[in-house]
Amino acid sequence: MSTAAVAVLLVASMLAVGTAATIDDFRALARRRGLVAVAAAANVIVLPGLAVALVVAARLTPDVALGVVLAAAAPGGGTGALLTLHARGDLAVSTGLQVLLAPLGLVAVPVWAAATGQGLVAAGGVGLLVVAGGLLGQVVPLAVGMWLRRSRPRVAERVHPVARRVADVLLAGLVVYFLITGAGRLPQVGWAGIAVVAVLVAVSLTPVGLSRIGPVPQRRAVAMTTGVRNLTLGLFFAAAVSPTVVLAVLTYGLVMYGMCVPVAVALARTKPVPAL
Repeated sequence: MSTAAVAVLLVASMLAVGTAATIDDFRALARRRGLVAVAAAANVIVLPGLAVALVVAARLTPDVALGVVLAAAAPGGGTGALLTLHARGDLAVSTGLQVLLAPLGLVAVPVWAAATGQGLVAAGGVGLLVVAGGLLGQVVPLAVGMWLRRSRPRVAERVHPVARRVADVLLAGLVVYFLITGAGRLPQVGWAGIAVVAVLVAVSLTPVGLSRIGPVPQRRAVAMTTGVRNLTLGLFFAAAVSPTVVLAVLTYGLVMYGMCVPVAVALARTKPVPAL
């Protein structure tokens, strides 16, 4: 159920983003190679590497440690662009990074899982189909939305608020779902595991305050995109191991949304900033 909800949320989110983005936005992103390189490194190297170090230092059980690492190593979460939209961030940066990071997750997840002593390469073939489906779930509605904005602007103006409301409702429902299904079992993950996840999410949001990354809209986009992990991919690999690993991934999702959504809401209340 959670995987289906994440898939629908992905489509609604990218449709909302597509009706607000333009081709010129992506052309501008292509000129920001340094920003893209930093964001990609943060998502596929820094954050999962930190996760491995923290789960070892905290002496988490093998299954909990694996679940945390799987979530941290799965970049390109579908709601990153939606939260960027709420946070008044640079949509071109966020959506471009999502399209780039989604396929990279197929490589990053098994590699970082191996760092915890778990071999997941056998699931790679099926995992490729999952990532390909997730990539299409991002690209197709994004392309449709952008086409509407360019060719049918009046239709796009009507579609955008509807898609955004649907995505908002689904996001709220997903958070509630995590609360209902996972909150009662959080003791199985342990306070140490929850603390590790909280630290990882907090670190992923630090780009908001790093002026060296670029202008404010870009920093917000990188923070929201990095903060939201690809739970669909993480859950797929977790389901092939054990229920405890699945629980750890869901715990990551619960903490992730519990921290990222309030940050996005707080940033939404600030004065608009222009994208450069």
